[in-house]
Amino acid sequence: EMSYLRRASRAIGLLPRRSQANQMDCFQCIYMPTLRLNMVFAQEKFMAGDPLQAKILIDSSDPDTVIDQLIVDIRGWGRTGWINVHTDKIFEKETVYWSYKTMLSSNTPVIPGRHNYPLHIPIPEECPSSYESQYGSIRYEVKVRVDSNNDQASSSETFPFLVISRSFLNKLPTNLLSPIDYSEEIDFTCCTLPFGSVSFKVHLKRTAFVIGETVEPIVHVRNRSRKQLKEMTMFLLAKSQYEARSRYEHVDEKKLAEVVMDQCHLGFVTARSNQDFDCVSLRIPFDAPPTQKYSPEVPLSFIPIIMIHYVLKLTALPGIELEIPLLVTAAGEEKR
Repeated sequence: EMSYLRRASRAIGLLPRRSQANQMDCFQCIYMPTLRLNMVFAQEKFMAGDPLQAKILIDSSDPDTVIDQLIVDIRGWGRTGWINVHTDKIFEKETVYWSYKTMLSSNTPVIPGRHNYPLHIPIPEECPSSYESQYGSIRYEVKVRVDSNNDQASSSETFPFLVISRSFLNKLPTNLLSPIDYSEEIDFTCCTLPFGSVSFKVHLKRTAFVIGETVEPIVHVRNRSRKQLKEMTMFLLAKSQYEARSRYEHVDEKKLAEVVMDQCHLGFVTARSNQDFDCVSLRIPFDAPPTQKYSPEVPLSFIPIIMIHYVLKLTALPGIELEIPLLVTAAGEEKR
């Protein structure tokens, strides 16, 4: 009867179950954080040479919090890497372009509420543009760390931001800002027999442009051959060159890649005829990086391991390819 009474008492909750008693031994106290970090940047993208402007926001809910130190660590670096499929060698490289560390506050009592700490740090003028791709990247970030008098009010957060390399259209040589006519002539032969020639002339108002601008070439084709030119297309390409070093042999290797930024289909040109294409329009994306290339004036520590340049490319069948190099800058003129 006693065992029956015990089972009945457990069923209605008068006596604790043994499993419930074991669960009580596993309970842990969870302490919620009393401090939260955030950052608001003054703009979406910063130009190299300009100040990095932002506000560090700290939300505190504990009246007894004392910030021992508020540390800001800024870092910008480039990294490339790939595996050579023919040799199975691993290539990689990393370069630090910017490293800066400072303390904004120490031994500071913090009352409950929101507190902001302004950040105004000059970006090195030679920093390359932020970039993301399959074979490499260039990134910038701010790491904020708060050490306080208790663990619940200590925190660390990382905030990425974008940088665009410093370049202006009005600082370029005048020959890049003048109209240009690019001419090319191609001869068609088959088994040493001439089939005629094709002449191309591409007119540009200049060969340097600003991010977001439209490139409007005028194309004149003179087809003196017996072949019809098919699938004529004008491309705006961004070509990238990546540099890395093998992990064990320490041998440098370069990899090339290209991305189509915009394109315009021109159609065809019949045999023995002339045709003009004056409605070609190709836009440079607003989020595209400016031209990034080696310059002897740049310190060695700032030489980018990712080079970027732009070309206009005209293709047609059978087997026609023409390329015209362009230069893309971050802005038209420097603001005073």
